Amino acid sequence: MEVELKPLPFEDAIAFFTQKGLALSPDSWRDLWEAAHAKAFTVARVTAVDVLEDIRNAVGAAVEQGVSLESFKRDLIPLLQRKGWFSPSGTEAEVLLPDGTVRKRLTPWRLETIYRTNVQSSYGAGRYRQMMDVAEDRPWWRYDAVNDSRTRPSHSAMHGKVYDYRHPVWDKWFPPNGYNCRCTVRTMSDRQFRASRLEESTAGAPFAPDAGFAYNAGREPWKPDPSKYGPDARRILEEEA
Repeated sequence: MEVELKPLPFEDAIAFFTQKGLALSPDSWRDLWEAAHAKAFTVARVTAVDVLEDIRNAVGAAVEQGVSLESFKRDLIPLLQRKGWFSPSGTEAEVLLPDGTVRKRLTPWRLETIYRTNVQSSYGAGRYRQMMDVAEDRPWWRYDAVNDSRTRPSHSAMHGKVYDYRHPVWDKWFPPNGYNCRCTVRTMSDRQFRASRLEESTAGAPFAPDAGFAYNAGREPWKPDPSKYGPDARRILEEEA
């Protein structure tokens, strides 16, 4: 009798993503900034709530079921096409609508960015919560930036640094720290830390994370300030709260 092994769902990552509300982002990716993404799901310049829900549902399935990038795009693109929100490769993303407004449709590369950013953030938040559960036994956290030819210089500068889990550096430098970031944080016990002969870092980080990523998604609940958002986004945030 053959036994089929299936990966277990990452419950902490699922819990992090499913608690997110919706927030419209009509102008740019800066409409919702840094830690705000810990509590609200948004896609820059997507102003239709039903389209935003379609995308969130697809990302949620990716986090919960381990859906691949190709399957994510295969299932989502037909929905976006039917609603006029997808721009195939080689076409103009921006289109002028009959009412005179400009719609910036989603392209294949933007879908890939949406997928990777949200999956990585959810897994990062879940990983952080797991690490905090065992922090008393494994209090030393080492930053691993992969450190190959694809590693960004600022991320590479963090590679190999070891901080106590309570150090404020983790408020900003817990991965992902940029789009398509591959960095991770590894834990060590006191014994492992001594055996590694590594030195504890006590000073702050030499560089800041990439713009928009200087926050730790899993650290603290985020409370939105409704006064900073437009009427539609404010209504959604208040309803979700």
